[in-house]
Amino acid sequence: MRINANSPEELVSARAKYYDQLAEHFLNQIGPRRFRTILEAGCGKGQLTIPLLRRLPRHVEMTAVDSSRGPYSGWLDELGKTLRKTEFEKRVRLIRSDTKRIKGVEDESVDILVSNELLCDLPYDSELEKALKEFYRILRPRGFMIHGEWSSSPAVEPQAFLVEHWPSWTPDQLFAIMRKNGFHKFQVSYFGTTIHFGYENAIQELRSWGANQSFLKRYDKLLKREGIELPPEHIVQCQK
Repeated sequence: MRINANSPEELVSARAKYYDQLAEHFLNQIGPRRFRTILEAGCGKGQLTIPLLRRLPRHVEMTAVDSSRGPYSGWLDELGKTLRKTEFEKRVRLIRSDTKRIKGVEDESVDILVSNELLCDLPYDSELEKALKEFYRILRPRGFMIHGEWSSSPAVEPQAFLVEHWPSWTPDQLFAIMRKNGFHKFQVSYFGTTIHFGYENAIQELRSWGANQSFLKRYDKLLKREGIELPPEHIVQCQK
């Protein structure tokens, strides 16, 4: 499914629709498991946090962790402000922490761990392993984790300029490194919904990812003609 955000006026609703469907996909993969605690690693400003909370039973407690620094500076504060305007504030504990060394979360205290577009911020094996060791530490025995990442495989006959993502951990790479760090029952699913950004939205999106003026100038004609389109995501899941 392709969600269009051709004009700035369509951007907020397009993002909301995308993350709403992504949250539904995550929970479908979690399935009928019984759980009381869920932790989102790399929650950012809560684009996935809020739609997940809307679907979770009221007894489930969530912890949202983010370093909130560098290009993501202030995002955790933004999530806090959003939560204060909703009924979910008391159901979420916000922790400002690096996911490679999670502070304030006890050993074997989490039933489910989720993340989206976090692993791409851990570009080296050593960084990813540190995070996986932390995830293993805080998950209970038979705890479940699920991670969404943009697919490394480009779409066939793309209808728009596709975003290239580096690093792009393939499911095979993740399987090998997760198994090495004690996880098992590895599975992969795919989330085929994408967002197509029209020219103005594409410029804004690329700038938020750090694109400089020379990059934008080089691709200006292409962006005006085609915009950009997010790749589909591969969703990897495994168990402690």
